[in-house]
Amino acid sequence: MELVGLLNTALGALIALGASTLVERRRWLQESQQRARDDRRAVYLGFLEATAAASETLVSIARGHDADDTASARAGTVLRDSSVLSRRLELSLIGDDAIVEEAGRMVVLLRAYRDVVVQGLTFDTEEVQRTRAAVHQQRDRLTRLMRETL
Repeated sequence: MELVGLLNTALGALIALGASTLVERRRWLQESQQRARDDRRAVYLGFLEATAAASETLVSIARGHDADDTASARAGTVLRDSSVLSRRLELSLIGDDAIVEEAGRMVVLLRAYRDVVVQGLTFDTEEVQRTRAAVHQQRDRLTRLMRETL
């Protein structure tokens, strides 16, 4: 009888250990997935904020609000100064291929926008409006895609 009691106790301990291990593994997986989502969200937000800052700087220069002697130079370095390029590299480490591709398109459009503003065209010209609209459409497209991955 003592052997049966000992076996029952050992079997109960094994079942409890197995159940505890499964619960801990499930909790670890959930926490890991949540951390990955939080990391993606932070990187996505950083990239979108950088693109918004670049766009706002270009709008301000094109409207003549920043019409000092260095405005053209600031427009020329806006992607670097607003961290768009470094944020895109960060995004390439954490984002899936579709996100990285769309972010690349965003950078191309921002460069086109920058080039138009560096030429000295004002905000109300058709070319500035067209490139600005393309940047905003791409940002909306990228934002939708990013939402789908969170």
